[in-house]
Amino acid sequence: MREEIGISISGDFREASASIHEADALVMITSAANFEKHTRELAEAFPNVPSIGGIGMSYGGNTINEKGITLIALFGADAKADVIEELSTMPIKYIERLEDAIRAVDARAGNSVCFDFTTGHDGKLVTTLNTILSGRKIPLIGGTVDGKYVSVNGKIYSDSCAILLLKNRTGRIFTYKENIYRPTGKRFMATKTDPSKNLLIEVDGQPAATFYQKQLGINASQVAKQTFKNPFGRIYGNETYLISVKEIVGTSLSCFKQTNNLDILTIMEIEDYRKTVEETITKIRKELGNVNGILSVNCLFRYLLFKQEGYLNEYFKKMGDAAEHAGMIGVGEHYCKQHVNQTMCCIAFN
Repeated sequence: MREEIGISISGDFREASASIHEADALVMITSAANFEKHTRELAEAFPNVPSIGGIGMSYGGNTINEKGITLIALFGADAKADVIEELSTMPIKYIERLEDAIRAVDARAGNSVCFDFTTGHDGKLVTTLNTILSGRKIPLIGGTVDGKYVSVNGKIYSDSCAILLLKNRTGRIFTYKENIYRPTGKRFMATKTDPSKNLLIEVDGQPAATFYQKQLGINASQVAKQTFKNPFGRIYGNETYLISVKEIVGTSLSCFKQTNNLDILTIMEIEDYRKTVEETITKIRKELGNVNGILSVNCLFRYLLFKQEGYLNEYFKKMGDAAEHAGMIGVGEHYCKQHVNQTMCCIAFN
């Protein structure tokens, strides 16, 4: 399996697609202004190729594409694209589409993955997809688009998730999650939450907003930006999954991911992200040997942090040196059974 990248900073579909021929699957990331137009052009140019598309910023190789179009073409793969609809109400109604896609490509553990773009309702979506995926040991990697729509095979959907089942015909597929934060060591309990509104109301019996400020010695006006350095972490077994703080609502914290009563939490602190990135690249190379491609979703907050720190161009150069690398800047990420924040999730293949 291999990957080719087509990019147009100006949003010219012909420029982005000029070098792509006979792909087995296509992933499109483009702007909200051009989404409908580019979806139509994609279907016309590649009528028989399974495709999914989403709205957002993107990257390919060393190029950061904030307003244009990026096409990611995959070769050497069996692929099937479909859609899970009604995310806000009953996505389980459409789970047979995922089962059909798995059968169509004969997806199996070790050489297959489900890659997705969703418009929201991440927690419900990840749980729904894993009613099928986890039993078959097929990993989920994907993220939330920066808009209300996704596309599947030339059609546009709202309140939906675009899924792309991929099976590597010539090698394996590995999945990775990169977290540039470490736990501070203290553990707390979410004692009152509203998962439907992504509200963390109380931590250890204290108002969440007050608790967070006291722990970090900050005031209310600093809370929204502090999550770049100190997000919450949800401890689940040996893993810690990041939770970004959005804003204060009353005495609660509105987050970008739901929390539940009795969740074990910690406050994270940023570590040496340059070292972490190097470790991720080393691990990918060690496990795959000859890496043909990396398809990733990088959190918007990581993007903004790296940009603020002057590390953004260096980061994409390092990833591009490791392998052909492309993906989307997401506003939420999916890694196997978890919806996470402030994380890079990716598939790598040989």
